[in-house]
Amino acid sequence: MELEAVTLKLSRELLSGAQRVASARDVSIGHMVRQLLKREVERQLSADRSEETGHRLVAAVQALLGRDLADATCWDDLAERLRPHGYELRPDENGATLYKKSCGTRVCKGSELGFSYAALVKRFGSEMAKRPACSANKGVMPAGKIDPTRQIMLTGHFKSARSWPDLVNRLAWEGMELRLSGPALAIHIAATGRHLCNSDAVGPDYAGLEARYGKPLPVWTQDVLPATDDGSAVRIERS
Repeated sequence: MELEAVTLKLSRELLSGAQRVASARDVSIGHMVRQLLKREVERQLSADRSEETGHRLVAAVQALLGRDLADATCWDDLAERLRPHGYELRPDENGATLYKKSCGTRVCKGSELGFSYAALVKRFGSEMAKRPACSANKGVMPAGKIDPTRQIMLTGHFKSARSWPDLVNRLAWEGMELRLSGPALAIHIAATGRHLCNSDAVGPDYAGLEARYGKPLPVWTQDVLPATDDGSAVRIERS
């Protein structure tokens, strides 16, 4: 690599300090300056590329979700519209942030998509419901056991869910999933696979849920629920 000569003016103190550091590293001052300058240039260029990539990502997500964000009539309707695309909006201390459901990766603020939290609150007439304080992944109960806090929470979800997709996604929000186990329907921690309990411990058994929703739990051969009438799609695992 051909090098160009550059004149660099330094104060006496800085030059003296640079000479000591260069001697300790057994390199020339020129070599040390080149390496420091190279790292800084690469850092700045990398930051510029990351910012450019971030802008392109936000623009792509805005094109994908803009219509749904504009047409949603309430928070529940917005969640149903975002779900087939694999995204969810979560409340936080500064408003609401968009996340990828599959991996929990933060994408951007809702305001970056042109829909501020304040504007959505005004349109929907209420604030977004906060996530429950309890976490599905913090328990240390053995397999097949469920603590009282989770039992109350799950009972509420099983009582309120309006359909199979609604129930599955309520549990996914809590970090849980449903698995068919013979004639029973089991609830597991999604991250660890630990069995919490069967559905009859917190609500109707599988037969009761089939009767309520008018059909069995729909499962593909790949164990994935197909898109439903409302456009949502969810994943189920067989045990």
